[in-house]
Amino acid sequence: MSELHERLRDRPQVDVQRSELGYEERHLVRVLRVRRSSGQTNPGPGEFTSVAYLAGDERAAARRFVEANRDLLERIDFSRRNPVQEAVPREVYDWILHFLGERRLRRYRRVVYERRRDGLEWVIDRERYERAPTRRYTTREGVAARVEPDVSLDAVYEAFDDRILECDLREHASVWGTYRYVLEYFCAAGPFDCEAISVDGEAGVAKLEE
Repeated sequence: MSELHERLRDRPQVDVQRSELGYEERHLVRVLRVRRSSGQTNPGPGEFTSVAYLAGDERAAARRFVEANRDLLERIDFSRRNPVQEAVPREVYDWILHFLGERRLRRYRRVVYERRRDGLEWVIDRERYERAPTRRYTTREGVAARVEPDVSLDAVYEAFDDRILECDLREHASVWGTYRYVLEYFCAAGPFDCEAISVDGEAGVAKLEE
């Protein structure tokens, strides 16, 4: 095993030479390489430092990419198509946004929680999130719930006493979409001490006594 492969097993590396790897090792290595393109409507601000990583280490690679390129990344308008989005796998792009602070991302068994910099929150079916990234953010297809920036999911949870039912969320002015994903999030996320219930066929959660 080459010295570079050993270092990649420890953590993703910047500006590596693939020639330092053995032939079989090269098949296991991926590279995050972003080049500025003058033809893009939202061009990058300069030359990015490339990051090499082992397949399966996408989260750590995204963290390393942000560490190596934070100054350049902070000058990009991520609300528009951009050279990073064009160049890296979608999973890596999601983690780049997470480590950059553009979004806070938490993955659970059935749902993915995402909080934008402006306070907007989404709880999305995990299968939809991972398999159809261009169709994640919708409240019309039964795969997600949206919480407006004027309130947080923490505040929604605290607004109710012993239990929260789908009908309660349906009446909330700042919660939209498929409410069972909010309930699923409450059950899965650490800060909320509750369990799933059903009342007259209505899904909900019951808060556990402290």
